[in-house]
Amino acid sequence: MNPEEMENRLRILEDIEAIKQLQVRYVNYLTTIAWDDLVDCFTADAVVDLSVGKVRGKAAIEDLFKKKIAVTHVGLEGNFVVHPIISVKGNKATGSWLLYTHFSLPHKIQRDPSPTADEDAPDWMQGFYEMEYARENGGWKISRLRWTRRLRSPRPPGE
Repeated sequence: MNPEEMENRLRILEDIEAIKQLQVRYVNYLTTIAWDDLVDCFTADAVVDLSVGKVRGKAAIEDLFKKKIAVTHVGLEGNFVVHPIISVKGNKATGSWLLYTHFSLPHKIQRDPSPTADEDAPDWMQGFYEMEYARENGGWKISRLRWTRRLRSPRPPGE
């Protein structure tokens, strides 16, 4: 392996680690309901696609998290991401993560629209993040976030 190939491999490994740190910061901000810090994880034209809506741009992302996500994420949840699969190509990257959210019960929530069939938060939920990242000013930011719920317990009637 020549020095240029070695340098490229090292840069990709450093980029993957930086992206992992970004994703963990995002989840920590979600857990601690630090909405302003969470919004700073995104590019100016980022797209966020969640069960409560799909938006583009930091102002719309801030509005989505503060007005809709804040209804269900009130700082009483435990969130963690595992199984990262990250691919870096220059200043762009893609990633997928498995997210687990554990709710502190009893915890009544009001959702609009309701992704659950009852008023009680589930004990836990599992879903996938499908991510795109962009290098901005030497650092990585989220340029696209899509979360899809896969499992929850207890399961709602009819699921």
